[in-house]
Amino acid sequence: MASDSSIISQSNEFLWVEQGQQSEGLIAEVAPILSTDKTYHFNVPEPMVEGIEIGQRVLVQTGKRGREVEGFIVALDLKLWDSTLRSIEKCVDEKTFLSEKLIALGNQISRHYSCAWGLALKAMLPEAVRKESGLRSVRYANMVASMEEIESQQDRLSPKRRAILETLQLSQEPILVEALLEKVGAGASVLTALVKCGWVSIETRKELPEPDDAIIEQTNPDFKLNADQQAACERIEKMAQGNEFGVMLLHGVSGSGKTEVYIHAIRRALARGQQAILLVPEIVLTTQLVSRLLHRLPDVALFHSGLTGSQRSIMWRRVASGDKKVVIGTRSAVFAPCPNLGIICVDEEQEPSYKNLQTPRFHVRDVAIMRANLHKIPIVLGSATPSLETFYNAHSRPEYHLQVLPSRVMSLSLPKIHLIDMRDEWAECKQPVLLSRSMHRLLGETLGRKQQAMMLLNRRGFASRVFCPACKSRITCPSCQVGMVVHVASKQCRCHYCNLRTPIPKICTNLSCRQPLQQVGFGTQRLEDDVRGFFPDAKIARVDSDTMTHRSEYERIVKQFQDREIDILIGTQMIAKGLDFPHVSFVGVVDADPLGYATDFRMNERLFQLVTQVAGRAGRAEGNAQVVVQTTVPELPSMRAALTHDYETFAQNELTVRERASLPPFSRLARLILSHPREEVAKQETDVVVGRIQDVLAKLSMSGANVLGPNACAMARIRNLYRYEIIIRTANASDLRRLMAMLREKKCLFSKAKSLVVDVDPVSFS
Repeated sequence: MASDSSIISQSNEFLWVEQGQQSEGLIAEVAPILSTDKTYHFNVPEPMVEGIEIGQRVLVQTGKRGREVEGFIVALDLKLWDSTLRSIEKCVDEKTFLSEKLIALGNQISRHYSCAWGLALKAMLPEAVRKESGLRSVRYANMVASMEEIESQQDRLSPKRRAILETLQLSQEPILVEALLEKVGAGASVLTALVKCGWVSIETRKELPEPDDAIIEQTNPDFKLNADQQAACERIEKMAQGNEFGVMLLHGVSGSGKTEVYIHAIRRALARGQQAILLVPEIVLTTQLVSRLLHRLPDVALFHSGLTGSQRSIMWRRVASGDKKVVIGTRSAVFAPCPNLGIICVDEEQEPSYKNLQTPRFHVRDVAIMRANLHKIPIVLGSATPSLETFYNAHSRPEYHLQVLPSRVMSLSLPKIHLIDMRDEWAECKQPVLLSRSMHRLLGETLGRKQQAMMLLNRRGFASRVFCPACKSRITCPSCQVGMVVHVASKQCRCHYCNLRTPIPKICTNLSCRQPLQQVGFGTQRLEDDVRGFFPDAKIARVDSDTMTHRSEYERIVKQFQDREIDILIGTQMIAKGLDFPHVSFVGVVDADPLGYATDFRMNERLFQLVTQVAGRAGRAEGNAQVVVQTTVPELPSMRAALTHDYETFAQNELTVRERASLPPFSRLARLILSHPREEVAKQETDVVVGRIQDVLAKLSMSGANVLGPNACAMARIRNLYRYEIIIRTANASDLRRLMAMLREKKCLFSKAKSLVVDVDPVSFS
């Protein structure tokens, strides 16, 4: 070995230095795409130094055996080192779409939602973007030899070759091959010959195709903002002008003009040369909103699940280049690579669909708040029925600001809500009925006035279960232990959890019984059939996940209803939000009984939100609208508060209950779900994990922290897997992060169960 150099050997794996000596170079910190909380440091080889940047994916070797994995560069620094370092194998990406702020956001997601940093960054970058889908390969020619060298071999120069070389010599940049050949009138073989001579090189680049955006005419309505809307806009502008992070809760009743506040705030950001992100819970449920925004805002990039991989990849790059100024989309849009972000708006912030159901299980609203804080920009959370966590924060945290829009635009009145106790209806009719007399009468009066009606039943199918009256048994899914739902249109029974389908049975499957079966309960198919029977002349359409198999189907139904080609729109919660129809004067909630009330502490809140939201579809252009809500539990506080649209009273009462029970927002939760094909193994492994957590809690002495469980999940078996849950509760978010980090460090979340899911801040307990 040579002793006169500090660097004695450099291979593609290691950079060695002599003992006691130091070497200096560019060092990359890499978060591997593995289930590990560690990051690793690698030397950047000299040929890579010039083009490498934070956020790029690289190929590296980890572990004693040198396992090759991909990872993200999370930091670059010129450092001294005196130990052995591996070198980066190669760069996977030519450029990055993860800025330093997005890298920092990924780190916050990793720590808060208890997942590996590399996995969090992977979730932030769509697969189609990573694969460069939709890009075209474009070839460029570049002159690499000097004219002196070329002139010395004039015998090899034909007129066409000389013309190509002279054209390249005059250009300071590489020239597109097709353009070059066309300009000099030469064929591809001439250029190929020059490449073989070593005089010209061909470089292949991945480039965006030419945009084919449809021209959308921009419109500006002639109405002005009212005083409350104007106050909201001014408050947002004050935060933006001061480069100040702040969260505004825009609490406005249905029809109060929250969308106009979003539009004005976004336009002001655009006027400052900035970009904006508007998040919506589900694009398919916000068809009208998106259409309105496309006509009011320029340079919009739309992100939703209906995009192809190529479309998503191209749009992502156009946002990164600044070509697209406004991003509208669902969950993934929160990570849009806006180089100059100025504002974030979150519509319907209370929606549970904002929760990501795959690792990392982040909540988009909370991630959007994290991102706004990193950029020091305002974020607007809009809702007619805010989540209680947001409502509580707006009254207790200094960075939150509450702005109320107390009345509908044009001073329209809120609809009157009638609460019907269906137990009385059934007692009089001697049997369960679908429509109460009040609902039947008001629906008929609405049709008589040539107005429109909407009817909500949050269960699809014809009957909710198949029941044997003789032996009291129920037809259940063999894999999930839940009732099969009858779908008459397809002549099938379906499991809505694993999608098992069977013919509708007629005879009890119990061999000792074999009596005729009955279909009990009801869904949207049954409601549609009954309403058609009562009102045969009415034009009726049904909207649920059985009929709306594609976004275009939903858009078609919405347009037909808007054009008054449909009289009655029947559907699940797909029709409960995001729709604005001026001629709807009646809304019926056929069954407002809460499902899972005993197993989910948020069911009271969700019931109030659903009833209030669907009631808000009525009377948006004319007064005297009517809403009928049918239930068998009219005594619930959420039902009583919904009658008067009194969110404040409901929220205060519900917060009092939650504080006594130490439930969010007065605590923070993490839910662990262990699954296994054998129930005894699932239970045993859950007991083991609970014991480990209790041991860690005993050492931390963390006030207000405890562990609940193990308990069987409300859905105890899905797809042949038995499910047990553990609930971890702490007094605040920082304690929960510290505890979860300790559990990961101590390997407490390892299990022999088939799967162990970690869900921080869960929104569902099914």
